[in-house]
Amino acid sequence: MKKKFTVMIFDESRLGDVKTRKISSTFIVVFLAAVFLYVAASSAGFYYLSNLYKEKQVLITYKTENIKLKKQINGYENQLVVINDKLASVSELENKVRSLAVYGKAGNGKKQLAIGGKEVDVTQDISSISARKDKDYFKDLSSALTNLGTELEKKALSLSELADYLEEQKLLLSSTPSIWPTNGWISSHFGYRISPFTGRRVFHEGLDVASKIGAPIRATAAGTVVFSGRKNGYGRVVIIDHGFGYMTKYAHNSANLVNAGEKVKKGDRIAQVGNSGRSTGPHVHYEVLVNGVPVNPMKFIVSSK
Repeated sequence: MKKKFTVMIFDESRLGDVKTRKISSTFIVVFLAAVFLYVAASSAGFYYLSNLYKEKQVLITYKTENIKLKKQINGYENQLVVINDKLASVSELENKVRSLAVYGKAGNGKKQLAIGGKEVDVTQDISSISARKDKDYFKDLSSALTNLGTELEKKALSLSELADYLEEQKLLLSSTPSIWPTNGWISSHFGYRISPFTGRRVFHEGLDVASKIGAPIRATAAGTVVFSGRKNGYGRVVIIDHGFGYMTKYAHNSANLVNAGEKVKKGDRIAQVGNSGRSTGPHVHYEVLVNGVPVNPMKFIVSSK
C-alpha cells in the first residue's frame, strides 16, 4: 500500500470549514525531485552563464589589447621605416663627406678612407617583414631591429673615424702656410737670381714681398714660435714651427711682436716690415721649409693679397 498524506486547509473567516486534500507520497517525491532538478539546473545555468560572461569579458579585454598591440606593431614598423630612411640619409651624407675628404691637389685623385666588412640591407628586411603576418613575424621583426642596431653602431664608428680624420685635416689645413705674410708686391721670387750685393748668380731660398716700414707681418699658418731675434744676414727674424714638417721664416723685420714659445694662429700679427740685416729696402723675406728643405712659397699661397 502506498502511503497517502492528508493536508488540511482552514479558512480564517470560516473556522468551521475545513478542507482536506490527500497527497500521495509518490507525488511528494516527484515534486521534491522536480524542485531539486529545477534548483540544480538553475544553479548550473547560472554558473555556466557566469563563466560565459567572465570569458566574454576576458575575450573583450584580449581584443582590446590585441588592437593596441597591432597599433604598437604598426607604430614600430613605421618607426623602423623612418629610422631606416634617416640611416640611408646619413649614409648618403657620409658618402658625400668622404668624397670631399681628400688631400693633395686637384688632379691627384681622391683618397677614400679604408672601409669594408659585411653589409646588411635593412630596407629589404623591413619591407619583407611588413608584408608578412605569419608565426615568424616577431622573430623577424626582432632580427631586423638587431640588424638596424648593428648598422647604427657601424655608422657611429665610421662617422667617429671620419670626424677624427676631418679634425686631422682641419689641423693640417690650419698648419699649412696658405696666406700672404703681408700686403705688398713681390720684389724677388724664389729661385735663382743675380745677387744685388755681389752680382753673382745665386739661389734665393724665399720670397721677398716689398711693403712700407711698419706694415704688419702675419703668421701664414698656426704654430709655435721657435725663434724670435736676430740672425746674421736676416736681421730681425721670426721662425714658426707649424707641425707636419712645415716651418716658416720671416726676416728683415723692423720689430718682432712675438717671443719664442708662443702659440700663434693663422693671420696673427707676429712682426712689422723693416729693413734690418742685409737688405736693400723695406720688405719681408718669407721662407717655407718642408722637412727642413726650402720650397717655393707660391705653391702654398691660395688667398689673394
